[in-house]
Amino acid sequence: MSDSEKWDRMLKQALASTEEPGEHVNQSIINRFKERNQMKHGYRKKMSIGVLAAVLTLAVSISAIAASQLFSSKQVAEHLGENSLAKAFEGGDAIEINRSVASGDYQFTLHGIVSGAGLRELESSPQDINPDRTYAVVSVARQDGAPMPKTSDPEYGKDPFFVSPFIKGQKPWQVNIMTMKGGYGEFVMDGVMYRLIECDDVEMFADRGVYLAISSGGSFYNSEAFAYNEATGEISPKSDYKGSSIVFDLPLNKAKADPSKAEAYLKELLKEPASGKDSESAAPVDDAEAELVKHIEDLKRKIPEGTVIPESVKEVSFDKNGSFTYEYDDWRVTLSPETLFTEGQTGFSDSVHFSGTDDKYLALQFSRDEKGMITGRVIDLQ
Repeated sequence: MSDSEKWDRMLKQALASTEEPGEHVNQSIINRFKERNQMKHGYRKKMSIGVLAAVLTLAVSISAIAASQLFSSKQVAEHLGENSLAKAFEGGDAIEINRSVASGDYQFTLHGIVSGAGLRELESSPQDINPDRTYAVVSVARQDGAPMPKTSDPEYGKDPFFVSPFIKGQKPWQVNIMTMKGGYGEFVMDGVMYRLIECDDVEMFADRGVYLAISSGGSFYNSEAFAYNEATGEISPKSDYKGSSIVFDLPLNKAKADPSKAEAYLKELLKEPASGKDSESAAPVDDAEAELVKHIEDLKRKIPEGTVIPESVKEVSFDKNGSFTYEYDDWRVTLSPETLFTEGQTGFSDSVHFSGTDDKYLALQFSRDEKGMITGRVIDLQ
């Protein structure tokens, strides 16, 4: 089983049956399940929920760099081998922003954004890809001046970042880079991490308002980092979030808005999967969720008969915030114990991470002993 197959078919961790999952978790699971077969491999990588996605990276040297010496959007695209896109970042349709915001331990810079069709060298079939795409370049630097870890450094990726567009008036756990067929490439140069993201076109929402949000501590949407105002549709960073959380307002040209296209896009994006019933009163979301839950439960039933991979049995390491990190092979997960165990609970957690293909799955399971030590293990369910 290849690494890309592991990541591309990653399912969200099964939720403990004793607690009703929040709306943002349920909808993220359903959206990801609906999208899991739609993207192709290559430069563009799927964003996985509950575990870090594999990303296109370049290992390069690190030295001190001043903010004025940051790469431009064009240079970032060139460095990633996207010459057509690099030209687009110089064109009249590109928006140069170069705005920096400090949050937590990092300084984030939004360099620029451009939208259009055919702006990069596609490696997959054009009919499988939305021709109108948006591309944005951001960089991340440490506020204390220390360099960001090289891609070859063991510390690289241990504090992951979520970079995503949000649409004003749309729930961010429903409409984000994951559901908008997005992905990214990144590299580290001169102590700064650069990321080029792409997703379906956002200019059609220019009249509504579009954000570019960034948070640390995870590679998927985190409701602890962002606040959504149901009344106004506004999305903002939460000031009490322990990590970094920022929201840029994108200065899009409202003349490029396309309300009809935007409505049609959202209708398709948020479309409830068919229930197989003729009645319009059927609840297709419930059917889709039931399908996913059944699949997860089937996998969980296979765990007792599965084969534990001996090298995967490891005690986790905790950070200063009380979260823990587990690493095995290409699997790296950072979680809070509260997401797995109730107060005082020992033994195996009811929450499990699954990864795999249709004919072979792996399960990642955690246990906690009386002393509070957490151990992870990977089980082959074949």
